[in-house]
Amino acid sequence: IDPPGSSLYNRVKRGVMYTNVEAEGKRLKNPFDTITEGIGINRLTRNFMEGEPLIDGAFQGTDMEAVEMSRWLVREDGLFVGSSSAMNCVGALKVARKLGPGHTIVTV
Repeated sequence: IDPPGSSLYNRVKRGVMYTNVEAEGKRLKNPFDTITEGIGINRLTRNFMEGEPLIDGAFQGTDMEAVEMSRWLVREDGLFVGSSSAMNCVGALKVARKLGPGHTIVTV
């Protein structure tokens, strides 16, 4: 899961490192801002390239979704998590909604 404008999201979904509304050569260095550390990177890392064949999908998540999830987790489950953990849970929820009932979703 990555924020809107993420190059890696576009790489997984469309095979290119830019959104479908960006013209070639017009990519901004920092096209978005997020409170969540460690997501939204706009370059290919070795780790990503080695694991890319194993990736079967991508989702986008907003800062607001991460904040709301972190508040829900502390209120409902007593889990005090940071924004990146909350964003992982946002992603897990989106996968669960896509797959429907009868599946087990795990996030690390």
